[in-house]
Amino acid sequence: MGDGSRENRPELDRWHLLFDALCNRSGDYDNARLGSDYCSRLGRRGEAHFETAVRNLRNWRSGRHIPRRRNFMILTELLDVARDPELLARWNALYARAREMEEGGSGDDQDGDPADAVFVPAVLPAAAVPTPVLRRFDGRSVLAGLALFCCGVVAAELYRAAPWHWFYAVQKPPLIVWRPHVSLMVGESLVIHGERGDCGKPPPDWEYVLTRLPISRIGTFSDGGIVRRNSNFCRGETPARAVTFTAGKPGVEELLVLGDVMRVTVAEPAS
Repeated sequence: MGDGSRENRPELDRWHLLFDALCNRSGDYDNARLGSDYCSRLGRRGEAHFETAVRNLRNWRSGRHIPRRRNFMILTELLDVARDPELLARWNALYARAREMEEGGSGDDQDGDPADAVFVPAVLPAAAVPTPVLRRFDGRSVLAGLALFCCGVVAAELYRAAPWHWFYAVQKPPLIVWRPHVSLMVGESLVIHGERGDCGKPPPDWEYVLTRLPISRIGTFSDGGIVRRNSNFCRGETPARAVTFTAGKPGVEELLVLGDVMRVTVAEPAS
């Protein structure tokens, strides 16, 4: 892809499709490394900034939103788009068109990064400023408010630590194990992988996962629902969207599934 020929294929006629292809080219399948580089480029540190960066990257790659101009220039630098003049021209043209379409719909950029927002305080005219009312001190109200605040802090910490347990506490999703070699019979289906979201957060929807899967000549992929998988990056279990493979015809194929190389063997059913 160094000469930009693959990025300029007719089907890559949307900026987010080209962006996703360039991320895959650089090996940034799960956005972790690119998110880290992006935070370093902005001079931001901390888990909250990293999680926001990864979430934004996932939204930009899926076409949910487009980045602001400053973030767009950072992505251009991180992906080294400028080294190919033809690719750079198409990259800029598709971004300009996507920006026009989004601004025509909402009038706002939708990065979802609160650190980029500018707070403008509202100024009330003098006549509209309310006169403060002095109230008698009530110790019971203060204690009740303090207790409520403490409960809110505890609940927020529990949710931040493991939010997916709040969503899936009633029915625990099954745990899947990734296997580099899979053997199936024609017509058989098997969960072969899982796409996680941010650590401990609900996984992306199937429409997004499907855009990251290859085309197989011996079978098809389908949504396997919500599961659990172990992640070295997350240091333990995290929810994921299961990827199910259904064998269509006999053969052997090596596939790059969500950043991992898998060997799939399909055989005819025993007579």
